[in-house]
Amino acid sequence: QNAKLSFEGGNIGAFSLSKDGYEIDTEKSFESVKKTFADNPFLKDVALETNILKPEVTSTDLDKYGIKELIAVGTSNFRGSPKNRIHNITVGAARFNGVLIKPGEEFSFIKTLGPVDASTGYLPELVIKVDKTIPEYGGGMCQVSTTMFRAALNAGLKITARTNHAYPVQYYAPQGLDATVYIPKPDLMFLNDTQKYILVQTRIEGTQLFFDFFGTSDGRQTKIVGPFVTSRGEAGAMKTIVTQEVYGTDGNLIRKSEFKSNYDSPDKYPHPGQGKLTEKPTGWSSNEWKAYKKANGM
Repeated sequence: QNAKLSFEGGNIGAFSLSKDGYEIDTEKSFESVKKTFADNPFLKDVALETNILKPEVTSTDLDKYGIKELIAVGTSNFRGSPKNRIHNITVGAARFNGVLIKPGEEFSFIKTLGPVDASTGYLPELVIKVDKTIPEYGGGMCQVSTTMFRAALNAGLKITARTNHAYPVQYYAPQGLDATVYIPKPDLMFLNDTQKYILVQTRIEGTQLFFDFFGTSDGRQTKIVGPFVTSRGEAGAMKTIVTQEVYGTDGNLIRKSEFKSNYDSPDKYPHPGQGKLTEKPTGWSSNEWKAYKKANGM
């Protein structure tokens, strides 16, 4: 188990300690079992041979990670969210608190997030799926991915995978700075090209979600231009563009990345509204419907 790190008051610490793991050495265990039963066929207990698995992130010698300062912040506002959505945002954001991104690592939001279902603490809430908006476990997770996308943008990191939502969502204003995710795809991915470790911390203040990136600045400066609405269609459809410009210590442009978004009209994606459901949606299992009713006091 990797340590979960924290940065506070200019110092790095661990709020969750690392733990060694163990795996069975199948070859040595097989020989041990054969020998044990050959010597005593009536023995009930057999010792298995194991190998120790060391965690990548340890609780000791924390200075080696070089976490020295705040390098970027991403924020979004989930004001007006229903109870289940707020719950899912809280659970999802906690998955990323204390995550350490290695130098040169291409970070995957989906991989780090892990399973999203009742067993991992999520509740049913609205998600955009194909051509409609329906309740599923983990609805609201895009609030988390959107906020992390904004932090990565502001840090000047290279975004390698990002997809906008099917239609403009009020929680992600200004439009054009959102990032939708859904297991297994689409994913949010970016490259840590700072040559230093990046520590991710999350926090919620009121109805605002924050992603704080800590590390060691390499002197780069990031300029976010936009987002700008480039065209508007009927019933809320629109196109937007936002540009990330990254400059080196000499002031020269290192990278310029454009993120174009094409949003349909929300009218094309009917949904049951923000109120409680009265009937089990098509495709839900009895257990999913039971969990939803319990969560909503029905």
